Amino acid sequence: MNAKYTFLLLASVAMIYSGITSAKFYKSVDEHGNIVYSDTPTVGAEQLTPPPISTVESKPVPKESGEEALKADEAGSEEPAKKPPTRYSKFSIVTPQNNATIWDNNGAVPVSLLLEPPLDTENGHSVWVYVDGKAMVRKSQSLVQPLSGIDRGAHKIRAEIRDENRKTIKRTQNVTVHLKRASSIPRGGP
Repeated sequence: MNAKYTFLLLASVAMIYSGITSAKFYKSVDEHGNIVYSDTPTVGAEQLTPPPISTVESKPVPKESGEEALKADEAGSEEPAKKPPTRYSKFSIVTPQNNATIWDNNGAVPVSLLLEPPLDTENGHSVWVYVDGKAMVRKSQSLVQPLSGIDRGAHKIRAEIRDENRKTIKRTQNVTVHLKRASSIPRGGP
């Protein structure tokens, strides 16, 4: 019997057992050799007894003293202390290089970034990538950004690290790329 059908059959039986605990269930084999579970007895059917429902005792929760509970309430009301924001020493665009020419008919420009130390996601820092001043990637945590749909021509690309309030923390230098696409106009004469 196929594993998918076995799973469906067992899931059906489990639902039946969980919904009706006092009902009687029967197992039989039809003329094609398939196992059939039913609440109606048929010729040659075997009555099934559902297994008992298993339960697990929970562990008791230790009671806190009045002083410990007060400290826990005070600590819970404060925001958890954040570590100081990371100061980035290096942030640059590795690829594409400045004044690179990219041939791609889909307008794809892969952008790879170098960042040291690593991105501080604990403090809500994220990567933003801009093409000609327009944000193409927002709130990313990846240092590899495959841009697509860029029109042919010269474009300026830059990246920024921003905090959770969208304040710019660090910015790369602009990189100029020249995107070229193959022409659909045939060269030469007829």
